Amino acid sequence: MAQDVFSRQISFGGAFSADGARITFAEFGAGLLVQSLNYSYQQSISRLYEVGSPDIYLVAGRTQGQVAMQRVIGPKRIIPEFYQQYGSVCNAGENNLKFSAVTGCSSGGEFAGGKQQINIKHAVISSLGGAVNSNDMVINESLSMMFLFMQIV
Repeated sequence: MAQDVFSRQISFGGAFSADGARITFAEFGAGLLVQSLNYSYQQSISRLYEVGSPDIYLVAGRTQGQVAMQRVIGPKRIIPEFYQQYGSVCNAGENNLKFSAVTGCSSGGEFAGGKQQINIKHAVISSLGGAVNSNDMVINESLSMMFLFMQIV
């Protein structure tokens, strides 16, 4: 670790570009004009206590996940097919999302690092809402999904 002129201890942790980030929705790819996307994946954990013992037991329960997406309704015709695919619980077996990013740079200044990926499996739209502002007349959509399983690759 180097020390600079002002006695700060710093080290270069690496670099990456936001251009390497991708979101794909199965066969739909990009083009949904997604503005933000949040996901959470949780499991329930129960504590069990035994009378007369200081021991605590942890029991892992079921997992569940949520996705919240904000997007702009745009010019692409792909949207009705997206709603039909992800809106039907019968299609949950095939409804997968992938978030990936290229991480890091080579010494020559090119982006050539590894690839990190998060796979969300068996997603279904659970709610849908929209809003429009008279200032810009852009239709904004809020969409929520539930999913069953998440992998980090």
